[in-house]
This record gives sequence, structure tokens and C-alpha cells, in this order.
Amino acid sequence: MKKMNQWFLAAALTALLFAGCEKDEQKPIQILDHTRSELTVRLQENSGLVHRVYRDTTIELSTGVSETHVHFMDVNGHSLRVFILEADLNQPAVKLYPLTPFGEDAYARQAIPEMVGYAESEGRVLFASNADFFDATTGEPRGIVYKSGVPVRTTMQPGWTFFGVRKSGEPLIGNDVDYERENANIYHALGGNQTLVKNGEPVIHTDNTIEPRTAVGYTADNRVYFMVVDGRKYDYSYGINFTDLGQLMHALGVTESINLDGGGSSTFLVNDPEEAAYIVRNRTSDGAPRAVANGWAIIAE
Repeated sequence: MKKMNQWFLAAALTALLFAGCEKDEQKPIQILDHTRSELTVRLQENSGLVHRVYRDTTIELSTGVSETHVHFMDVNGHSLRVFILEADLNQPAVKLYPLTPFGEDAYARQAIPEMVGYAESEGRVLFASNADFFDATTGEPRGIVYKSGVPVRTTMQPGWTFFGVRKSGEPLIGNDVDYERENANIYHALGGNQTLVKNGEPVIHTDNTIEPRTAVGYTADNRVYFMVVDGRKYDYSYGINFTDLGQLMHALGVTESINLDGGGSSTFLVNDPEEAAYIVRNRTSDGAPRAVANGWAIIAE
């Protein structure tokens, strides 16, 4: 009888310990609606899309450059993971730099984590993302390419767009008509497609397809924002359409914004200060960073 009691006691303690371990492994999602980062507050208060914030994290990569990762439920009940890079171009050491495969002007394809290695001679790479749409066979981008004032590709499709930097250092977004007027002033530029925010107002789109997306935009005071929204994984991140992507960018305060290549191309890479290594923050829908035609980097000189 004594041995039986001891057996029951041991079994009870084991069950209690297992239950405690299981509880630790299945921690509930933390709700951060009342302890949010500045950018998360802007998204929640200004976009009309955020129902509940689960998690957010902001990390300073360098003076004037920070990344924010937000996980929220949208107003339609979908889980969304949003990655935001904020770069203050008023900081003298902070620069935009166009990435091309192997650092060359020839058309090709290369994944962003490999592409950044060829930009390290320009300074410390803090961040990188994919940029223009491209021909999957040849790697030729769809839009213009300017590197340090040198035109590499000067053809634009009607209605398509570009993002770049003027020779004066100011960010620039335009379409094919703007390009004809501004081409002599362009220092860096890469192509894009759909306009998301124009003259401070979000643009409404009739194409409501849901996909992973990459966007770029800037404010009136020269702060540049890159955004990647993961998708194609319903329980992790649903994806987003063009109109809602524009709403998110507008909520950050941008006056101009365009859509870059998305889907499996969407890549959000940072130079993690804790890991001292390049890390792709988002979960690319291909399972690994796709080889793309070009990209953008934020560099600290």
C-alpha cells in the first residue's frame, strides 16, 4: 500500500511538471495595443486596417535608420506580418544605393543576400530589399536603371513608375512622363509599377488580388520607408492588395509611394546589430530569397 501511494505521488508530480512545461511552450500571444511602437501607432490610428496588434519590435540599425516588425490582425480577421524600414535621408551618413547582380550593369539575377556583398565597398549596408519587376529568363528589369548618375537602362513602359534619388540628394518617385522631365537630374533610380500614394493621397485600385508585397515611399521631410508584407501563408500572414498597401504607406505619413515587385521576390534584409550578420526578416513565399534583377540598399557611409 505504501509503494502504491508513492507511485501515485510520483505520477502526480510528473503530470504537474509536464503540464507546467507544456504551458511554457504554449505561451499565449501577447497583446500590445497599449504598448506600441511609434510606427505601429501610426498604422493602427491612421490606416483603418488594424484591428488588434499582437507583437511589434523596433530596432535601431544606425543613427537615423530603424526597422519595425508588426504582427496584427486586420479588420477582416486576417493575420498580417509587416516589416518596415525607416531611413532619415537628412542624416549625412545615410544613403540609398541601387543593388545589381554581382555589382555589374549587365542583366542577370541574384538573391538579395548575395547582392549586398557587392555593395559593401560603398559603406556599411544596413538594409536591403528587392526592387523592380523583371524578365524571369534574362533578368532584364522592366524599368529604368540609374547608378551614380549613369543611365544603364532608360526604357519605361507607359504608366509604370520609378523610385530614385536626385543629384541634389532628394528622393524622387515618378511615372514615364515624369521621367522625361527629370532624367537629367537622376542620380540613382530603379523601376516600379503601381502608384500607391500620390500627392499625399492613397490611390484606390480595382485589382484586389492578395499577395506578398514590397513598397517604397517617402515623406515631405525626406524620410524613406520600405515595407514588405508577407503573404501566401494564411495562419502566418495572409497578404495584401494594392489599395490596402497604399493605406498602410499613407498611414506612415508618406506623400508618394509605389509598389515594387512582390510575391516570391519580396525580401526584407537587415544587418542585425546583435547578430552582426545579414538576416532576412520576412518569410519569403518561395521558401528562400528569390534571385531578382535588382534591389535597394540603405548604407551608412
